[in-house]
Amino acid sequence: MQSKDLHQIKAAIRDQAFLGTARVFCIMEPVVAARHRKGQLLAMIRGWGRWYPVESVRIEYAGRQLLL
Repeated sequence: MQSKDLHQIKAAIRDQAFLGTARVFCIMEPVVAARHRKGQLLAMIRGWGRWYPVESVRIEYAGRQLLL
């Protein structure tokens, strides 16, 4: 699913890091951190080393997309 909710994204990143049950992706690479700045969603992409503005991130649980 696509998400813009920062709390939901951070919870999924925690699951990705500690439990391995979730995957958080932006365009093509995994996201390792997220934050808001001046009303814009920013994501730290693994291996890129800086914050990038994104529209939303994709969250997948256990290989399947999470459905609301």
